[in-house]
Parts: sequence; structure tokens; C-alpha cells
Amino acid sequence: MKRLVSGLLAAMLLAGSAAALEPISQPIATSGYTYYAIQADGALLAWGDSFHGAVGPTDQDPLPWEEANVLLENARYVDAGFVMAAAIDEDGVLWGWGGTHNGRGFGAEEPYRLLEDVVSVSVMDSMCAALRTDGTVWTWGPRSGKSLAEHEDDPFYPPTQVLDHVVKLCGDLAVLEAGTLVQLLMDGETAAVRPLMEHVADVRIEYGSDDALLVQALDGGLWSVPCTTAEEKKTEFFVYLLGQPEKLLEEVSWFSPGLAVTADGTLWAWGHQRPAMLRDGRVDPEDPYGWKHYDDVVEITDGVISAVACSDRTLAVLADGSLWQLPSAREAVELADRGETPSSSPAVPEKLLDQVRMPSPAPVWAADAPAPAVLESASLEAWEARQAAAAEMGPDSPPAQEEPPAERIWEQGILELGVIAASLAALVLAAWMRGRKK
Repeated sequence: MKRLVSGLLAAMLLAGSAAALEPISQPIATSGYTYYAIQADGALLAWGDSFHGAVGPTDQDPLPWEEANVLLENARYVDAGFVMAAAIDEDGVLWGWGGTHNGRGFGAEEPYRLLEDVVSVSVMDSMCAALRTDGTVWTWGPRSGKSLAEHEDDPFYPPTQVLDHVVKLCGDLAVLEAGTLVQLLMDGETAAVRPLMEHVADVRIEYGSDDALLVQALDGGLWSVPCTTAEEKKTEFFVYLLGQPEKLLEEVSWFSPGLAVTADGTLWAWGHQRPAMLRDGRVDPEDPYGWKHYDDVVEITDGVISAVACSDRTLAVLADGSLWQLPSAREAVELADRGETPSSSPAVPEKLLDQVRMPSPAPVWAADAPAPAVLESASLEAWEARQAAAAEMGPDSPPAQEEPPAERIWEQGILELGVIAASLAALVLAAWMRGRKK
């Protein structure tokens, strides 16, 4: 009886509506050679190349930051991909430029209204995902697979809810309230969810010579998780397979691909797009940048709150709210060693704006929280072992047993965890009442 009542209470708690998520401030973003920043007064600026109309006509020359376009007057969050950009205003309205927003064509210049009550947005290569204040995730973009086959005359799908009970979002990855990291597998209005890890607070995707996930633990530590993909034959989706997490830094207050700011304001960096190490306001001549040191986590400078890197520079918000652009290590160190002149990267740190919007502060981290852990169903090691076992058994052997459904959820259409939990609560309650009647 106690076990049954405990299950009932747990199911009812899971089925309950989640608390509304707080608005998030993200004042800077980059993509390729295009740059974005939100001033303290809310004005969203865009400059550089115009791949998707946010900076101007797609055939115009790169726009210098002194002539930056003002895209919105009251922005609080911005994100960008190669052919798209999106921003959230103070009222929680999501606006988009270019790319495949709602089926718009490449290079569309005007902003267009997409969703309301939005907390954050993640712009990918060809599609977007948004997290709303009620914890639901909505995606939109080009169809693929079964969805495209069924809608050949309508290759783009509008914003559609695919998940709920989410607290963080990055591309096709989401962190659920319980700290579970899941992968969204989407081909249009339908989606499946594949659990990857547990004990996760936030996540970023890091592409490079060796792809990885940057995972923040519940205690604020930052971990790198090796990541590769493999095609799941049953669903024809490419799924993430993960290696063992490796800890990079403690008490991280901000992170993005190749960059992290610790609680003391120190900016750390790694990878081929990292900024140059700085000393006395100039590039450190002892910077070891080079292909042998791409994986080294090095200290860049201090007094930083947030930063994002791109192809030729890093944008950084300092503690006083000012915005700076930092030299690229590739151009300032590697090209200099070859006697070449940097093509576009600033030679020294350069102040762009006196005051930008301040990013959201880091949460209070849990002490003695467990380390992030890869689930067996998403483990690269376990997958390789299954492949090896299947190869030894030969082609005439029976198919390998599927992972238990508790760790893997496939082909469920638009998944709404709250509905599932509510159904579970109802079933448990009915069983309990039947037991009482006996």
C-alpha cells in the first residue's frame, strides 16, 4: 500500500503544471562573420556580413559596427545561425530574420513575428527551436523524412509543440526539470525523444575536429562529453552516441562553444576559434596556439561576464557592462608566426560599446551534486559492444534486444510528458481505489 501511494504521489507531482520559467537575457551572438549585440536601452544591433537579411541586402559589402543596423528597440535575447537570426523582445515576443522561419525564403529582410511568451530561442542550420515560459518546446523549419513525403507541396512546417517540462534548450537538445538531457528527433510536426544523460543543468553543442557536448553539472562544473552520431535503423534518425564526460572547469557562470567564464570573472578558452591570450591589453607573445594545443583550456583575461566566439574574433561583455572584441588566436598568433597580416581580426582588444544589456546571472548551484552521467542507451562504448556482438553472431542471428522503453521513447508523435504523467496518475489511482473496494 505504501509503495502504491508513493507511486501515486510521484505521478501526480509529475503531472502537475510546471512553474513559469523566468525570462533570460542573452545580449550577444555571432554566426560566421555576422555579429549581434543588445545595448543597455534594448536596441539590437547587427553588423558584418549579411547572409540572411538582418544586416541588409544579402549582396551588400560587410557592414562595419559603427554603421550597425538596429533590428529591434526592446530586445533582451538574441541568437543566430548561418542563414537565420532570431530575437526575443521585453514582452516575450519572438522575431525572426531570413532563412526558413515559417517557410520564408533565404535573405528575407523584414523581421516577422513567430511566437509569444518565449524564454529562449536556439537557431540551427536550417531550423529553430524555442522554449516558452510554460516549459514547452516549439520547433519549425524544413520538413524531412516521413513528414516531407506526406507534405510534398508544403516543405516547411510552422511552429509546433514537441516537448514539455523543459528548463534549458540548445538546438536539438533539451534539459528536463528532473535534470535529464534528451535529444529531440524531428522530421516535421512529429518528434521522438531519446534520453542521453542525467544530472544535467545546461548544455551546448560544440562542433570541430572532434564534436562534443558541453554539459554543465548541477554544481556549476563544466564537462566535455565526446559525441558522435550513428543512424538508428528503426527510425532512420541520426542519434547521438556519447563517450565518458571529462571535467573542464569548476563554478562556471557562463559558457558557449569554446569559451567559459568562471565565477571569479576569468575567461577561459580552447579550440581553433578561441581568442588570443592577453597580457597588459595586448596579445600574449607566449600564447601556445596551434593544432597541437587546440584542446588546451587556457586563461584569456579577467573581468568578463559573457563571451561568444566566431570565425575572426570574440565578443566579450565585461563586468562594467562594456562590449569588447578580442583578437582571434588563429589570426593574431598563427598568421603572425608565418609573417602574414591578419585579414579581419582586430590586432588588439577593441571597445565597441560603453554599455550593453547585462546577461542573466548564474543560478545558485547545488553543493555535492552528482556528476553528469551518460545513460547506457546513449553510450558509445555500449553501442560499439552491441555492434561487435552482432558481427560475431553473423547475419542469420536474431535481432538484438531493444533498450527498455524507460530509457528510450520512439515514434510518439508530439510528446507531451504532462499528458503521459497524468494518465499514469489516473491508472495508479484507479488501481488503488479498486484495492480499497476489495
